[in-house]
Amino acid sequence: MRLTGSPPTPALFDTTPSVVAACGDKVPDRSLLVGEGGALAHVVVSLAEGASLPAEGLSSPPSVLDQKKCSYEPPALAARAGTSLEVRNSDSLIHNVRAVAGSQPLFNVAMPLEGMSLKKPLPPTPGTIQVKCDVHPWMRAVVRTFDHPYFTTTDAQGRFRLELPEGNHTVLLWHERLPEASRPVTVKAGETVRLEQSWATGELH
Repeated sequence: MRLTGSPPTPALFDTTPSVVAACGDKVPDRSLLVGEGGALAHVVVSLAEGASLPAEGLSSPPSVLDQKKCSYEPPALAARAGTSLEVRNSDSLIHNVRAVAGSQPLFNVAMPLEGMSLKKPLPPTPGTIQVKCDVHPWMRAVVRTFDHPYFTTTDAQGRFRLELPEGNHTVLLWHERLPEASRPVTVKAGETVRLEQSWATGELH
């Protein structure tokens, strides 16, 4: 996955005096992370027809959202609906984690201790969950959930790998700041299919 053109300089959010020692006086906006050659990290990749495909024997990786240097890591996460989201605090600071799906509050918990970890259930219905910190309002992340295991996210090099059954599929590519894209792919047994997608900087919102 690539972003063409010169990416915008990430905005810098002013922090507060109480976190400067741990996080600095400014924290960059991590909603758009572009690497060398326009590599686009944290694009959520999924199958449009995933819920209709066999899922026996397929498992989804654990869903973990960490609080590091007054930012959420990763800033965008893909997870299985109805499973648990693990939230960690790697800062020596008090954070508060508020999760909302649409207008529906999911949970709102304080995490005052460094190294603290907790698990919270995700809704059984697929959707988009916004995660914020009330104490440090610049901290935010997004979680996309699916009712099937055919999903992943791109790495720092804009790459992903997704195991698919044979057949014709439609791959959906989602990024919070870019238009959603769909690409048809045909998968044959034992074959690796390369999928490329690029967006222009003018498409950013």
